[in-house]
Amino acid sequence: MTRLDLYVGRIAAGAFAAALAFFLFLAVLVDLLGNVGRYADRAFKAGFGGFDLALYLAGYYLKLLPVLATTVAPFAVVIAGMFAVARLQQANEIVPMLFVGRSIRRVLQPIVLLAAFAGLGMAGCWQWIVPHVGADLANSETFLRESRTVYRNLVHELRAEGRRLQIMEFDPVARTLADVRMIEEDALGADVTLTRARAADWDPARGDWRLVDGRVDRTRRSEPVEWLGRPDLTPEVLIAQSRDTIDPEMLSYGDLRALMVARPNRADVRLAFHRHLTWPLANVLLLLLVLPLAVHYERGSRLWRVLAAIGLCAAYMVFDLACQSLGKRGLVDPVFLAWAPPIVFGSLGVVLYGGTRS
Repeated sequence: MTRLDLYVGRIAAGAFAAALAFFLFLAVLVDLLGNVGRYADRAFKAGFGGFDLALYLAGYYLKLLPVLATTVAPFAVVIAGMFAVARLQQANEIVPMLFVGRSIRRVLQPIVLLAAFAGLGMAGCWQWIVPHVGADLANSETFLRESRTVYRNLVHELRAEGRRLQIMEFDPVARTLADVRMIEEDALGADVTLTRARAADWDPARGDWRLVDGRVDRTRRSEPVEWLGRPDLTPEVLIAQSRDTIDPEMLSYGDLRALMVARPNRADVRLAFHRHLTWPLANVLLLLLVLPLAVHYERGSRLWRVLAAIGLCAAYMVFDLACQSLGKRGLVDPVFLAWAPPIVFGSLGVVLYGGTRS
C-alpha cells in the first residue's frame, strides 16, 4: 500500500463509516417510530416509567445493531465507493493519477479492498456476535410486542457429563417449564438418576429452577426434590438451544452446519448457511457493478449514473429476496438459489469493472 492508496482508502473508509451509521440510524428510527405506541402501552402494563423504557429500548437497539449491520453493510459500501470516486473527480485528482501511469482499476483498488474487509467483518459478526445476542433479542421482542412464544419438546444434552434434559414446554415470558425430566448417569453408566417434575419456575435470586411436585428417582429409592440443580440452564440458554424455533439467520456457521446434519429436510437452514457465504460477497459484487458508473470523464449531469447504480442495487436485492422466498418454501434447490444472485450479478460486475476506461 503506497501513500496514494492510503489516501484513497481513508476517503472510502470515512464515507463507509458515515453511510453505515446513517443506515443504522435510519433503520432504528423507522422501527422506533412505527412501534413507539405499542412499546409505551407495554411499558405501562409492565409498570415501567419513561426512563426505564428508554433504558430498555437503548439496550434492545444496541443488541440489534449487529443484526442490522449484516443487512445494510453492502449498500453502505456502494455509497462509500461512489462518494469516494465523486470526491476524487470533483477535486480533479483522478486524471493526475492516471497520468503517472496507474490504471483506473489500480486507483480503485483500495475501495475494492475496503469492500472485501467489510465482507469479512460481516462474516465475523455472524459467527461471533449475532448468535450471542439472538437469545436476548428474542426475549426483548417477546416482551415489547407482548407475544407469547412457547417452545415445545426441548432437549438439552451434556454427553460428557451423562446428562439429558427433556422439556415438553417452555414459556420464555413467564419463565416456566412444563413436564420436566432429567436423566443423569455416572461415568460407568451403572447408576442412573431421574429427576422429574410437573412444572418448574425460574428463581432469579437463587439462579435455579424451582420444581413443582419434583421427585428424584434413584436405583432403590425415590424422594422429593425442590430444585433442579442446573443453574447453567438459564432461560436465555434454553432459548439459544431451541434452534428449531430461532430464525436461522441468527445462527452462526457452526450452528447452521450442525442443524443441517440434524435436520437435513429443512430447506431454510441450508439456504441460511449458504447466504451466510454469499451475502458478504455482495459487498464486492455490488461495488464492481457501480464503480464503472461512478467513473466518468465527460462533462454533464451525473444523475443518470446515480439512478443506474440505485437500479442495479435494487435489482440485486429484489432478485435475492425472490430467491429467498422460493428457497424457504423448498420449491427449488436452496443451494442454487443462494448462489444465483452472486453468480448472475457477479459475472456482470466483473465484465463492467474489467471494461472501465482509463
